[in-house]
Amino acid sequence: MKELAEQFVEDGLFGDIPQNLQYYIDYDAIARDLEFDYTETEVIG
Repeated sequence: MKELAEQFVEDGLFGDIPQNLQYYIDYDAIARDLEFDYTETEVIG
């Protein structure tokens, strides 16, 4: 989920975040929030 959170920030889903502020983003917290809305499923192969 952390990778998904990082991708969402990179894609701009949280708006335009200045580069100097991106160091302060708590990706672990975003990932925990995403766990309520998304699930991961692995399919054979």
